[in-house]
Amino acid sequence: MNASEGKSRATKGNLRIRNKACGITLTLVKITIYSIIGVIVVYISLAVAFSVIPSKPSATHCQAEKEIYIVSNGVHLDLIMPKDLLTTELQASLQLSEQTRYVAFGWGDAEFYINTPTWADIECGTTFRALFTDSQSALHIVRVQKYQPEWISIQLCEGQLQQINRYIENTFKKNTKGRFQEIQASGYSDLDSFYMANGNFSLFHTCNNWVNAALKHAGVKTSMWSPFDKGVLYHLDRTALI
Repeated sequence: MNASEGKSRATKGNLRIRNKACGITLTLVKITIYSIIGVIVVYISLAVAFSVIPSKPSATHCQAEKEIYIVSNGVHLDLIMPKDLLTTELQASLQLSEQTRYVAFGWGDAEFYINTPTWADIECGTTFRALFTDSQSALHIVRVQKYQPEWISIQLCEGQLQQINRYIENTFKKNTKGRFQEIQASGYSDLDSFYMANGNFSLFHTCNNWVNAALKHAGVKTSMWSPFDKGVLYHLDRTALI
């Protein structure tokens, strides 16, 4: 075998190795893509299934005379409490003014909350860290001066109201003196602020799970588990029709 034949065989061998490597790489890419799609499909399927399944609260034998609200911006739920229905401790800790009639509470990842005032401000890095890292959560507090017609009403009795107040207060992360820890960051307006909160945001514990858990804690019929706002709203709409 002369030198040219040896060189030709070596070249063909290298091409076969490269082709094989490319084939393996392509296969791995396909597996990764299919796996990601599969995880997304399973997650959405579970979310829909558990959203439809109702919670089973214990029967209440009290007069539901207290009214609170929830509201959705199409993705995110807030829990809205009339100021007069908050405990005196919560009112004092939040330093509510005379003009404040309602307080909206929303929970989520602190970095995402602070750096994403609008959907146009969403960044991939911020979203990834919120979903997949052990990051600090926050409560977003909005002081509202008048009722809004898009709010969805929830009727509670006194015992249920106390449970909601306790749930909200326990979500705040307190310092060694037992005080709420306000985050020194610009809010979306002059009427809102952020506080450090307990819990970690993830794919399985979202802002809507927080509201859903609040309702379950108070014995309100809602979804078993719902990372999306639609699951919570679904049960509240059905409750309103009963």
